Amino acid sequence: MNTRDKILNHLESNKPTSAREFHQLTCAPKSRITQLLRELTESGQLEIHSVHNGIKRYRLTELHANRRQAILDWLDGGSEGTSGAISAATGVDLQMTAQILASLSKQGEVYREWLGREKVWLYRKNAPFTFGCANQMTAFINKALREVMT
Repeated sequence: MNTRDKILNHLESNKPTSAREFHQLTCAPKSRITQLLRELTESGQLEIHSVHNGIKRYRLTELHANRRQAILDWLDGGSEGTSGAISAATGVDLQMTAQILASLSKQGEVYREWLGREKVWLYRKNAPFTFGCANQMTAFINKALREVMT
């Protein structure tokens, strides 16, 4: 198996990895690893997952899109749950599921609610329905009733 295949196989089953970790994994020269990472990034097979202290971590572009879509499909089915439940249902790694759900929440595609007793986030596709005076429909009806009564 050549170095390119080793890198791609490693990323299919593992978390995002840096060039140094690829060097330790494949025992290939650092210049060859850097060249392969540049080529794979330019071709669109890899993308930079994060940069921390000048260290770039790479991930498979298509695999991340598939994981993200699996999570969205599960939530589209009307389900709601914590990152652990979603991870178990979709088969995506727990840490990766938590990261994807956090980014989807920031983008506004998924709503999350803090469950104080369990100390976890609950994720759902649609905004939760509010009851009582916080409900806009109830407030509208109460306002109309007050106007009619006076």
